[in-house]
Amino acid sequence: MSLRGVSISEGSIGANSNEVRAFGLVGSGVAVVGGAQLGIAYKLLRPSDATAIGFTAAYDTANSVNICRHISEFYRRAGEGVALHVILVDQAKKPEEMIDAAKLLAVEAEGAISDFAFAYNPAAGYVAANVDGLDSNVKAAIPVLNDFGAWADAHDMPCHTILEGRGISDTLSSLADLRALTVGAVDLEACKVTLVVGQDWTYADGLWPMGQKFADVGTFLGVVASQPWNRNPGEQATQNLTNVTKGIWTVGGLSNHKKYSEVFDSLETMDAKGYVFPIRYTGASGYWWNDGHVCAPIVIDADGKMNQHEIYYSHTIDESKRALRAVYLPEVKTTVVLDDDGLLPASKVDYYDAIGDIEFDKMAGKQLISGGTTTTDANSDLVVEKKLNVAFSVIPTGCVGEIVGTINLSNS
Repeated sequence: MSLRGVSISEGSIGANSNEVRAFGLVGSGVAVVGGAQLGIAYKLLRPSDATAIGFTAAYDTANSVNICRHISEFYRRAGEGVALHVILVDQAKKPEEMIDAAKLLAVEAEGAISDFAFAYNPAAGYVAANVDGLDSNVKAAIPVLNDFGAWADAHDMPCHTILEGRGISDTLSSLADLRALTVGAVDLEACKVTLVVGQDWTYADGLWPMGQKFADVGTFLGVVASQPWNRNPGEQATQNLTNVTKGIWTVGGLSNHKKYSEVFDSLETMDAKGYVFPIRYTGASGYWWNDGHVCAPIVIDADGKMNQHEIYYSHTIDESKRALRAVYLPEVKTTVVLDDDGLLPASKVDYYDAIGDIEFDKMAGKQLISGGTTTTDANSDLVVEKKLNVAFSVIPTGCVGEIVGTINLSNS
């Protein structure tokens, strides 16, 4: 018997509907004298909170890091009042070694963090080793971050992770296919990891040489925080990254510090491989994220079940779990009168089904999902195992990725 009360695991592939989401930033940096220290969790609600603990543009410049940059971009997109939990780790730590700090942040935030960004700021003198077009430390972190997602889920704190893909190769044809990764001889399905390799090129151009190879994970996290969790971060109507007046994102690029115009011919292939980067649309001014890809193949089985192959599908599973757990938790340890055969009465099965279905209806009413169904197992053993078995199926909202049509000239 588990002490968790309600455990909802993900089905195999063959929050409360009034949730208040919070976000996390785990970044390598330097302690601030009289301010932010390594290994300590800080909760921010606005840029001035970051300034108060020493995260300023001067801090970034003096220490050759981009912590203030990520925070300022997060709030530029998300707006003030959104909780951002921040923790610094030593610059000697690789992304895969930031997990203990992420776990601390998750617990300190009481499981409210839905998305974590991992910002990698190695110390001066760092020499990157390149593996399959990626910084070797970045590539090695992908399965570890996915395992962190599994750990968080097992502790009822489901979340998604966003990794800074700094320093990708200039030879873009050599980039690993993130939708076909392996660890040893085993296929990797890192549905809980998004790799961002895009940057505000003009901002990066003013940085130190190694800083020019950073990726704007703060911008991406802010976009995610600015909209409902089922929305695409690349939504054209609402998510233009460019602010011409402030000179922000006026030239997009990749983390090899190449401009959009220089890498244009490689972007279709990179999109198919699951990378996240800025794009432009002919006839529209500005830059947008291309999509919310994850480091996993697209899987749809014979029964129509699919994996979480985009960030918004990852969010759909996570936030559905949060919502369902909240409504089922009051049922834990309650007394249930069974039929003479020891099985659940039909009325009780209907009752448990209705709890889940009503929650799905609420989410569908808010246009967060398309629908969902609940199926309670009448054979659940509530006498010895004391376990109620319930199956849930959720239908996510769709997304227009491309509009395809034909057009002809007509004489009438």
